[in-house]
Amino acid sequence: MKSNHSLKITGVVLFFIFLPGMLWAQNVVLPITIDYPLLKSMVMSQVFTGTEKETELLGDPKGCKKIVITDLDFREENSLLRFEIKVQIKSGFEFMNICTFPIEWEGYVVFFQNPVITPESWILSFKTMDSLVLDKNHEHGIIAGAFWKLIKEKVHTYVDDIRIDLRPSVEEIKSFLVDVFPEGMHPQALVMIETMRPGNVEVQGNAVQIAINTDVSSVCDTTRTLKEERLNDMELAALIGTWETMDAFIVYLIRSLTPLDEKEKDIVLETLLDTRYRFIAELAKPVHENDFVRNQFMAAWDSLSVVFKNHTGKKLDTSPLGALSFLSSMDALKVLDSIGPAIGIEITHNGFIRLARLMNDKKIPDLFYSLEQDKELRKLMDLDPELKESLDDTMDEPEIDNDTFLKDILNKILTLFHETPKWMPPYATAIAGQSQKTDAIHLEKWIPNQSNTSEYVKKIRNILKQTAEKTATKNKRDREYHDFFHLIIPAVAWQESCLRQFELNNGEIEYLRSYNNTSVGVMQVNERVWRGLYDPEKLRWNIRYNIEAGCEIADLYLNRYVFKKLKEKKLPLFENKDNIARILYALYNGGPGEFSKFLKRSAKEKFYLSDKLFYEKYLWVKTSQWENADICLVGK
Repeated sequence: MKSNHSLKITGVVLFFIFLPGMLWAQNVVLPITIDYPLLKSMVMSQVFTGTEKETELLGDPKGCKKIVITDLDFREENSLLRFEIKVQIKSGFEFMNICTFPIEWEGYVVFFQNPVITPESWILSFKTMDSLVLDKNHEHGIIAGAFWKLIKEKVHTYVDDIRIDLRPSVEEIKSFLVDVFPEGMHPQALVMIETMRPGNVEVQGNAVQIAINTDVSSVCDTTRTLKEERLNDMELAALIGTWETMDAFIVYLIRSLTPLDEKEKDIVLETLLDTRYRFIAELAKPVHENDFVRNQFMAAWDSLSVVFKNHTGKKLDTSPLGALSFLSSMDALKVLDSIGPAIGIEITHNGFIRLARLMNDKKIPDLFYSLEQDKELRKLMDLDPELKESLDDTMDEPEIDNDTFLKDILNKILTLFHETPKWMPPYATAIAGQSQKTDAIHLEKWIPNQSNTSEYVKKIRNILKQTAEKTATKNKRDREYHDFFHLIIPAVAWQESCLRQFELNNGEIEYLRSYNNTSVGVMQVNERVWRGLYDPEKLRWNIRYNIEAGCEIADLYLNRYVFKKLKEKKLPLFENKDNIARILYALYNGGPGEFSKFLKRSAKEKFYLSDKLFYEKYLWVKTSQWENADICLVGK
């Protein structure tokens, strides 16, 4: 016996048929959502074909009759689409080749419309139900009969003929949806997309939404479940590669959104960092979710979609239809994802490439995952284009031999030319690029031992003090903040690396790496989390640069997260600066998501071991117990 039921998931209705022992989804509504700024861009691209944002509907050589339309606007009113257009009219009588008694009118014509979709052709048109005329002050008024006649004959006719061909966007959506299924399921996916048909068109408060009715029974398997599994080396490498493409795509998406306001910058930065911290945590697990990358991407898109949609219709590197294709593909993916593991979707490298191409008029995007510093990304995050370490270092300068001198000269030449000059031997770049690492042989004094710990700690403290002061001064903080920052930075360095940038390995000096090989140096800056914001070679081989990066990160967390959120929540617990230091370290160590987690730990007084160890170092710094550094430096 069959019974029909329906279920609403994230605003989309799914109709199900229950059969003995199984559940098959019959119809899923995939939405095409055209918000009003995007609709305006789409109509403007048709109405205003030239560089000027106006169109002349009527004109004669004598200039006796003229109609010009400008300034389109859309919004919802009483469940109808309110389409407003500015109109300028000039009308006179031609007598003996002379325009006599010309009069002019300027105002607005408002159309109340029902959007209609033609099923066979996917053509969106607009049926006018009513209209009205407003003067230039947006007030109701009386208009001369001659002008009204011109408006009816020219403006109404022009507006009624506006059409938007959605077929290109629908075809892009179909192609993308095939790609999000494993290759072995492509035949079933093709069956699914052939069922896609336009449904109801609804005028909503901030968008026009077109339903695409889709039968997903061909790709639905109720026996499929979410699972965690132990991956072999090849499978893990594939997971990492797909995640890296996703991370590169998110950066690509973020870079398309400039300029951002302060709230948007906070959303973008928090999303980027949370995504990367979650990946680091996933890599540390012995088993991995089979849908980890897709789940991460959908969570990131939930945060970034609001920002992206705010920018559609304002500044886009793609056409309005390209933006619609991208947004609709993402909405379709979100609906399918919400059904659960029964729909076995995944997003591959090719899927991210296709999405990026939709954003950029089908140009081939660069989704290369690189650790190199990205000046544009830094600027987007309100940081200087490049972090430059101070030159007034307290470190002893290494002896300069002829080889080092040559490498320094080659580095300067490469910096000057930004690329290898044609006249330079091909091996020169390689020699110069290795100079920082090779110079490590001159850093013996930066390896702590039984005899130099006191002097070593003194030198590191000086750099930490100078760099913390530089960061606090740069951001124009008060003296109280300076003093507080001077306590935090050494405590972070002590906890993260025991104040070390380098270590000995089989007699060779190497830069210090974390147990999972992701974080480096004194401040243990995570190269994956902060990818694009810092120079990886300098993080590894330049003590001052590493510390300045750590200071910048700590300052960013304090001002963009801790102080803002504590002010919003008005938590008396954190009126004590010691507690602020503790929550700052939780974020430094684990990312923005640690803010709420630390509050819960604090309320229950069940702290992580890392929380306790940092607080111990913080109190040692506060009470000048620097001799305790010997414990981790040389094991005393």
